[in-house]
Amino acid sequence: MKLPKTLLSQTLARFDALIAEGRSIVDAGENIPPTYGTNVATGRNFLTSPGYKQIEAPKFVEWRTKSATLLDRVITRENIHRKAVEEMPDWQASPELLEGGISLLKAIKDDLQQGLLDSLSSQIEAEIASDYMAQAEQLLSEGQTGKCDHVPAAVLAGAVLEKALRTLADNHQPPVPTLNQNGDPKTLNPMIEELKKAGFFNEAKAKQLRGWAAIRNHAAHGEFDQFVKTDVAQMIQGISNFLADYLK
Repeated sequence: MKLPKTLLSQTLARFDALIAEGRSIVDAGENIPPTYGTNVATGRNFLTSPGYKQIEAPKFVEWRTKSATLLDRVITRENIHRKAVEEMPDWQASPELLEGGISLLKAIKDDLQQGLLDSLSSQIEAEIASDYMAQAEQLLSEGQTGKCDHVPAAVLAGAVLEKALRTLADNHQPPVPTLNQNGDPKTLNPMIEELKKAGFFNEAKAKQLRGWAAIRNHAAHGEFDQFVKTDVAQMIQGISNFLADYLK
């Protein structure tokens, strides 16, 4: 799974906050000293209860719930750490489990920063999308001024954009819906709205995407007088930048 830059930044900040919160719960724990008894016959003392650290159970439950929610969004069903995530809601309040949870958050955060949670299939798809965009650029450069040779480039670039948006939606946890209620695939604009609501990008980026979607739709429906070659050139460059920021 590859998160867009803005969402990645927000997610990493959430990891930092929960790591700090967990550490504060541990540090605020009360050290309960050991207790001893005395053997009446020998007069010797013996240990009746070892010392331990007691943490506040309500605060632990809050931290556990928030941490499980975050990890459930980040860790896919196929990930090796998925079992630990699914077991977390059943953890009892103990400093040992809390320390383990903090270490888990730190490790997953580091993997996320290093891109190690990205699936190989997503990386391959990003490379394929890049190749198609290169083909779109070639189609555009080989066209003749005043002709409609830029139309195929617009159609190809638009198809790459649509596939990229569907990939982003499918890889999100939970997946962003890409089908209408009747089971038909959503078109570009509804998908853009769904991804914006999911926090993938803001309204400014959504507006750009709608503009590229409009060019693609004009090209696909033979409305060639609604856009020009320079529009397609800007579209190709914009989609290439979008793929680099959101898909790779």
